[in-house]
Amino acid sequence: MLRVPQINISQLLTFYFVGKEGNFTSAAEKLCITQPAVTKQIRALQNHFGVKLIHVIKRKVHLTEAGQALLNYAEEVYHGAIKAEFFLQADRNTNFRIGISSSLTAYLTPILDRFKESNPSTLLSVKEGASVQIIEELLNFQHDLCLVPPLYEISGELRIFRVSEAEKMVLVTSPVGPLAGKKRITWKDLQGCPFILHREGSILRQLILDYFRERNIDVNIAANIDSIAFMKRLVEKGKGLALMVPASVKEEVATKRLKVLPIADGDFWLGIDIVMPKGMSFSPACKAFICLLEVHFDCEIFRALAATE
Repeated sequence: MLRVPQINISQLLTFYFVGKEGNFTSAAEKLCITQPAVTKQIRALQNHFGVKLIHVIKRKVHLTEAGQALLNYAEEVYHGAIKAEFFLQADRNTNFRIGISSSLTAYLTPILDRFKESNPSTLLSVKEGASVQIIEELLNFQHDLCLVPPLYEISGELRIFRVSEAEKMVLVTSPVGPLAGKKRITWKDLQGCPFILHREGSILRQLILDYFRERNIDVNIAANIDSIAFMKRLVEKGKGLALMVPASVKEEVATKRLKVLPIADGDFWLGIDIVMPKGMSFSPACKAFICLLEVHFDCEIFRALAATE
């Protein structure tokens, strides 16, 4: 049966530095805390167990017999903590985990490919899924960084850099659809048209519906779909229109299985939120990936994210 230690590990480590340094001032400098804080922690450790650990004579620390014995245990804890720190740092330096909204995967694939080419020693793990799910996983430290459409609600546990107009979405239809013959259309032409949308709860779905609502356009929702591939198949079969990232329909448009409808009165721009948990440090791999994003979007992302800590 596991027993929960009653000793305060922070106090034990403070005691270790005091014992090794031989005075409170040097220990405080190494720990980057004040001397009164060191004194307070040592006093609390002694009081909690009712054991005298040190004597201070002319500002120099002298360990009692119990203090000398405890120092050996404290040293084991210290070295164990250092080993654990090296392990965690090594894991972050060799593994980089990214969460991406499914709607952005095709758009971001070239950036991911460039990262893998320039960082061959880093194991890149990419998880795509619904934005809400990806953010939940980020808060559970399952990802180092996430890229999702602009969030409606922002948790105080997150730091975010928003690229407002990252990519212009395209309106696609079947080549034999009722609007396929038009050279240009307006948003009003979409009144009552069937639309293939992402599943309910999707951020992109809500952004699209809000865009239509702002223009007083009522669309007929023909289907709510999880899969980008299935969305494209439904559009190909003439089941409805869809707003999609150009990279995700590039092949279908080139082979004339889908057709892009040019819109005369404004474009739908998709923004992207680059998201990290507050308190998480920037690993070398994370910095390298953010550097690629800065070049792609032509903006200073790293400094902005660091400033929101």
